[in-house]
Amino acid sequence: MHFQICRVERYMSPQSLNADAILKGYRVSVRDMDHALKSAEFIHNGSGGFQKELAKQLPGVLENLFCSKGAHPSERRYSPAMREEADVAVGQNGSKKRIFIEIEFRPNEHKDLVKFLTAHRHQQLELGILIVAIDRKEINKDYHTMPQYKKCLRTIEELRDECPILLIGIGGEWVGSASASSEKHTSFRVDDRYGVSV
Repeated sequence: MHFQICRVERYMSPQSLNADAILKGYRVSVRDMDHALKSAEFIHNGSGGFQKELAKQLPGVLENLFCSKGAHPSERRYSPAMREEADVAVGQNGSKKRIFIEIEFRPNEHKDLVKFLTAHRHQQLELGILIVAIDRKEINKDYHTMPQYKKCLRTIEELRDECPILLIGIGGEWVGSASASSEKHTSFRVDDRYGVSV
């Protein structure tokens, strides 16, 4: 069984900023991110909940995208004093600022936002990207506390433009068997660390 992302929704805060303008420095666009997410097959091997498999495999898709454009994996800690690490952090040579990415299917979205704010205040945040479900029922209907896009959007609006955050909501469907469509995966390599074809 595998999950195929079919829908992507986005919200940029502050709205005066353009996500593509920030991502351009990494040679990545919002459209590139959409394509990477929709092109990957997220395999469910039967161990653990569906959301756990997605949370485990999504980092590889996003790290591969940025690194294929010239960025490099970077220090994932948000500050010298914090032990908390991002799911993905990518940077560029010559800059201490980086992009932090959190994939959140547990009720920890408020904690992720605090981590973004911390990195911003330490002048290490280029952009914080938070990925959540558009509708939890599409991922795991039995997991009632899973954060959802619209609620996260309202929370981010209350931050009053404190730091640059790109909220991404994903939606899709679970399919009975994984397809091996080579046409979908021509732009990205297979990364065995995350168990996902990209």
